Parts: sequence; structure tokens; C-alpha cells
Amino acid sequence: MVDPLALAAIGAGLAIGLSGIGSGIGVGIAGAAGAGVISERPEKFGTALVFQALPQTQAIYGLLIGILIMLGAGMLGGGAKELSEPLGWAALGAGLATGLAGLSAVGQGIVTSSGIGVTSEKPEMFGRGMVFSVLPETQAIYGLLVAILIMAGAGLFGGVPKEITMTMGLAAVGAGFSVGFAGFSAIGQGITAAGGVASIARRPETMGKNMVFSVMSETFAIFGLLGAVLILLGVKMLG
Repeated sequence: MVDPLALAAIGAGLAIGLSGIGSGIGVGIAGAAGAGVISERPEKFGTALVFQALPQTQAIYGLLIGILIMLGAGMLGGGAKELSEPLGWAALGAGLATGLAGLSAVGQGIVTSSGIGVTSEKPEMFGRGMVFSVLPETQAIYGLLVAILIMAGAGLFGGVPKEITMTMGLAAVGAGFSVGFAGFSAIGQGITAAGGVASIARRPETMGKNMVFSVMSETFAIFGLLGAVLILLGVKMLG
């Protein structure tokens, strides 16, 4: 038997750690572009900082779920709870969903770096650059959503945790993998969106077509979200 509290702790650590890696890389990519811009145009510091802040949100999602897992397991706020092993696996699944999906920040960093470069020359591109920059964040939101569904289904939001089966606990891990790994599609989306921002800067009338290109990669993230929800429904963890 695996210690359920240890599983919950690993889940919390993965949620915070993996999303932190994604945000760190994403912010670094955007920051490098910002440093290059302000070396020639120091007045663009504020604009660059706004773009650079966008990939940080994944780390915030990871921190939020990590804290919620620790609270649900009783690691914070007064003594560990009596968790069953299935609940420990469910907590691990919630952490995987948020942590893996948080690596989408890498894709967001790619497109925000393009936005920084374009708006430094054409300030009127700020709004459009922001629109394309937020696209890769949806994968992180899908991961956050699945983590919340897992924790709600397992009763880890305070009170007395539910009695779930081992099948449900391991299915939660599968759901976390489904939405988490599918969230890597944000890297492809970031590459496409970065090209779209540059294209629109030259020909503004192509925004609609470039938006179509940019959302194509998100289809696979939706597959991952759908798979995760179906897994949780299939083992009666939802509904």
C-alpha cells in the first residue's frame, strides 16, 4: 500500500513545480525579447512587461491547486486527515492535470515575444498581439478545470473526503495525463500565433485567417479535455 498522504504531497509538488517550469521558460523567452527591444527603445519597457506577465498565470494556477490539495489532505491548517489510498491517487491526478498543462506557458512565451517585437514598431498592434498571446493559455485552463473536477469528485475541497474506489483514484491519474499531455499542443499554437502576429503587422486584413491557423492546434487540447471528462464520467466520479 502506498501512503496516500505522500501521493497527495507529490501531486501538490507536481502542480506547483511543473507549472513553475513552464512559466519560467515562457517568461524567459518573452523577457529576452523585451530586453532586446528596450536596448533600442527604453520607453517600451511597460508594454514589454505587460506581455511578459502573461505566461506567469500558469504558475499561479499550479500554486492554487497545490495549496488546495494540501488543504484537502489536511497538510495545512491543523493535522493530516485520514485519507484512503484511492484519494491519494486522485490528488496526484489533480496535480498532474494542472502541472503538465502548465507547461503551455512555453508556447505563450513564444507568441508574447513576437507581440513585444511587433508592438515596439507598431503600437497599434498591442490589442491584436494580446489576443493572440492569450490563446495558448486555454490549455492551462483546461488542466485547471479537470483538477477541480477531480478534487470535487473525490471530496477534497474540505469537509470529509468521499470514499472512492481504487479504480476511481487511478482513473483520476489517467484523466490528469489526458488533459495534461494534450496541453503540450500550446507549444505548437504559440509558434503559429507568433507567426500570425508578424503576418498581421504587415497585412492587418489577414487577422481572421491567421486566427484560424492559430486555433487549429487547440483541437488536440480539446481532445484531451474531452478524454479526461469521459474517463471521470466512465468511473462514476462525476455526476
